[in-house]
Amino acid sequence: MSLDAGDALVESLHEHNPWWDDRTDAFDLPARQKSDFYHLARPEASGSQFEDQSILALVGRRGVGKTTLLHQFIHHRIETGAAPEQFLYLPFDADPLYQLQSDEQLARAVRYYESRVYGRTPNDGPQFVLIDDIHQIEHASKPTIDGWGTPVAELIEQTSDRHVIMTASAEVQIERELADTEISPDAYDVQPILPEKFRDYLFTLYPDLEADDNRVSPSSIRAGENSLPAAIAKADTASLTEELRRKYEKVIDAERRIQSQVVEYLTMGGIISYEHDGAVESASDLSSKDYARLRDNVRTALYQDVPGFESIQTIADLERLCALAARNRATESFRYQELVELFDVDRRTIADSYLPALSELYVLTGVTEYDNSRPRGVRLYLRDTGLATALSDGDASAVRNDFQREAELARVAAFDHTMRFAYGVNAAQGNDPTPSVQYWRGREGEVDFVFEVGETPVPIGLAYRSRDRDAALAAIQEFQNEFDSPLGFLLAGDTVRGSKPVQQIDESVIQLPYWLYLLLC
Repeated sequence: MSLDAGDALVESLHEHNPWWDDRTDAFDLPARQKSDFYHLARPEASGSQFEDQSILALVGRRGVGKTTLLHQFIHHRIETGAAPEQFLYLPFDADPLYQLQSDEQLARAVRYYESRVYGRTPNDGPQFVLIDDIHQIEHASKPTIDGWGTPVAELIEQTSDRHVIMTASAEVQIERELADTEISPDAYDVQPILPEKFRDYLFTLYPDLEADDNRVSPSSIRAGENSLPAAIAKADTASLTEELRRKYEKVIDAERRIQSQVVEYLTMGGIISYEHDGAVESASDLSSKDYARLRDNVRTALYQDVPGFESIQTIADLERLCALAARNRATESFRYQELVELFDVDRRTIADSYLPALSELYVLTGVTEYDNSRPRGVRLYLRDTGLATALSDGDASAVRNDFQREAELARVAAFDHTMRFAYGVNAAQGNDPTPSVQYWRGREGEVDFVFEVGETPVPIGLAYRSRDRDAALAAIQEFQNEFDSPLGFLLAGDTVRGSKPVQQIDESVIQLPYWLYLLLC
């Protein structure tokens, strides 16, 4: 029996690319695209982000929807007139045999595609080679076997009108492999794909909220005369407050519908709700198996992906750190010394290995205190509330029946959405869009989140429960006095008093509903 696995991928190409024969009938896709699709595929404009450079990498957690985005892009282009033969899809996680002699298998698959398939196209349209789970063929521990960097570089060199799109778990997996090639950093881009935001989930449930008359677009908050940056520049929040009120009025008739889905989103997070066929209106429709699958996917990612890009000897510690974050739900900071004693490692291992590895995988982010160059503690935020439920409870009942637990998960979701908000605002201004969100502790209390627009800090306090409002407001105002910050936000839960849903508390603090803030991120 021959041990040559070199043709395993070639022999399965038609199975993995059914659109070559069946065109759009080959697809079984969700009824609605997630928001990433629109900026990647640009369905209302010419071209796409897939064509802006020779190589585009989509990186993110298992189950977040990277493969679905690839298939949605292919379906969209075929539906709008592209030849099905322009698209070659190679899933390296579909069969372990594809990962043997992978450099040669990749080359053989492309040669077969060009000679047997692409030649049938009626015109000379661009080629799209879509390589799913490319990190599975990195082979970092096998120096005698080429990874994927060199073969991909050759693919780009061979044909000028060829675009390679790949998926992986983390950006570092892309950067390290391409660093050993002659591919310029300008020739590739890396796009993180994160769990669904609240707005994605809500629009799936209620498509009517996406209509022009109802859609709450964040664009005017990110840039323009009524935007957050404009309010900072003028040190005047009046125009921004009025813009936020206009956003609220667009969905005022649907307010109770939106409010009722907040707890469902907090319980499910942005991965479980997306994986299911159709919209999951209530977390009570999920089973413990749904949460177990989410937990197992993260565990698999830790053991499969971490060894490839971080020198961490005890990978199980990462899972334990996630479990600790799920139990704590960012209600308080951990002193580094506590973590050192608990995990029996030094501080550098925690701060420079464990936390960066989890951040690279978009699983957990460690947050330190604002304006503190030598922080003694760190706050741990899981990037998906469903994972917090999966690791601490195992099903939805504990959250849906416990307002305290709901409020704690609201803080976790608010952090994740604030990271996205900070990115969107700064990217629209042409600033460094790398998001950084921290917390701040003052005499009056804690500001939950602080991010900067340019070099100006913006404090955000969370008052999900009515009893938290006064302390949150006092902490924001203390921060503003300390750092000369012209604007702050107070996010109010449904039980917080207030005559107006969006109100200007004083000249520099805007209170708005928690759910509206999530919609704008």
